[in-house]
Order: sequence, then structure tokens, then C-alpha cells
Amino acid sequence: MAEASGALAVELGDVEAAAARIARMVRRTPLLPLAGTPLWLKCEGLQETGSFKLRGASNAIAALAPRGVVTGSSGNHGRALALAALRAGIRCVVVMTPDATEFKRMAVQALDARIVEAPLGTSARNRVALAVADEQGLVYVPPYDDPLVMAGQGTVGLEIVEDMPDVSCVVAPVGGGGLIAGVSTAVRGRLGDGVRVIGVEPLDGNDTVLSRLAGQRVEVPLPRTICDGARVQTPGALTFPVVQRRVNDVIAVDDRKVVAAMKLLAMSGIFAEPTGALAVAGALQLGLGEGTVCVVSGRNIEPREWARLVG
Repeated sequence: MAEASGALAVELGDVEAAAARIARMVRRTPLLPLAGTPLWLKCEGLQETGSFKLRGASNAIAALAPRGVVTGSSGNHGRALALAALRAGIRCVVVMTPDATEFKRMAVQALDARIVEAPLGTSARNRVALAVADEQGLVYVPPYDDPLVMAGQGTVGLEIVEDMPDVSCVVAPVGGGGLIAGVSTAVRGRLGDGVRVIGVEPLDGNDTVLSRLAGQRVEVPLPRTICDGARVQTPGALTFPVVQRRVNDVIAVDDRKVVAAMKLLAMSGIFAEPTGALAVAGALQLGLGEGTVCVVSGRNIEPREWARLVG
């Protein structure tokens, strides 16, 4: 898939700069085989905050050097931003909605971040976060729709290419699009058209699939899916053009296939939250083979809820 002309919010050089900036702030996660399949796993659940989100949050704070930050998050980005802020010695406010899990709320609070409540829906949550930024003089660090955040997440892709230079396909979950925008920029920047990039989102929350079909961003009703990290109603304004240009396909999978993927991951000793299992669910649905790497994006789920789903 050749790239069309036109400036995008993130380029390979931005991802490479992020990699240098955050090298000592995040863990280089391993590639592991998924037992019984030809798939490989990029295990981002092994990051200190349990998800890839620490990459983008760390890059934003390191680049901006703010006096304080605020964001809207279902949990993983908020937790990551809280840790990055704690390390930098600055304030952090995380805006969350009533459907955020108690497990993720407690993880955010444990890192000295203040939680502010917002109505349901990503749009409402983001509006509250922007209002808090204005009122309290904080820098808003979006969960996905930001060049520095996308570049930080893209370091996942750089590591994949460095560890598996002959990778033929990279599969990643899609929420707002920050991860797949960054990853596609990195792997396509390094390997060109020789590698495919595929995104996977929940069936009830398929805003990116519908937006790609429409050729423009569309909004869906508030998703009802176990994939709480992908309950996004519309793709990001900055991420969507990157996805359109650099991602070969985006598919949707239902929650039953997500649970099946969680069970399969467990058999390889990988503890994943539902959103973290999306890429594996999608790769299995497509029947992808050798040379495929699935980004297992996170593990942040209350253990009893995980046991209920996979039991």
C-alpha cells in the first residue's frame, strides 16, 4: 500500500526521537511465541504500569516539561501519565467516567494522581479534561490524539522491527488509534510496503471500521464491550489520517473471540486484559500465519474479573 502525499501528525523521525528520549523510562518488552500457533506476541503488559501507555505518556512529559498535567482516561493512560508525572515531580489529574473499573481507579490513585469525574462517553470526558486544564493551568496530554503520544507508542513498532527484521504482519488493538498510528509509522517507515499492519477493535465499538468505510470520521453510540480500553466513539482527528494512510486493514471481533484469545494467551502464561487480547483475536479470525506479531497491549484487569471471563 503506497503512501499518498500530505503531511501527517507523526513520522518515523518523531518515533526515533521518542525512542531516544524514553529509553531509560520504559522497559523493552520481549517477543514471545504463542503456543500452538505461528503467532508471536509483543508483551506490553510487562511495562511497569501494565500497558504500552507508559511510552506515550513518558514521551509527552519528557518533551514538554510541564508543571502539571491532566488527561481523560479509562485507566491505562491515566495510570501511565500518573507515574510519569510522579517521576517528574509534577501534579497529575485524571478525568474518568463512571464505567471505569475500580481496579484501574485504584491504580491511578496509588500514584498520587487526583481523579475528577465526568459523564459517560469519551467526548464528554475529554471536554471535562480540557476544562480542568484551563481552570488549573495544567497541560492536557490526550490519551491518543497527540503527536508526542503517538510517537511514544510507536516505539513498540521500532522494537518489533529490531527484534524480528523479517516480520511480515503486525497486528495491534485499536481504541482511539494512538498505538496503531505510531506502530504503523514505525514499521512502515523501517520496512516500507513489505510489511502489513492490521488493526483490531471490538465489534460493539467499531468506529474505525465504519470511519474507514465512510472515508471520514464517524461517531458510534457508547460501546458496550468488555474491552474497556477500546470504548471509543470516534477515531482521533490526528490518528485517523495516519490509520487511513499507513494501516492495511482494520477489522472488528466480538467479545466471545476476545475471551477465547484471553484463554489461549493464558495457556502461554500471558495475563491479558480484554483490550490486550484484541490483536490475537483478530489474527486468529483472519488465520494469519508465520511472521505475524500481535501486540498484547496490556494486563490491567482485576484478577477475579479475569478469572470470571476465562473460567
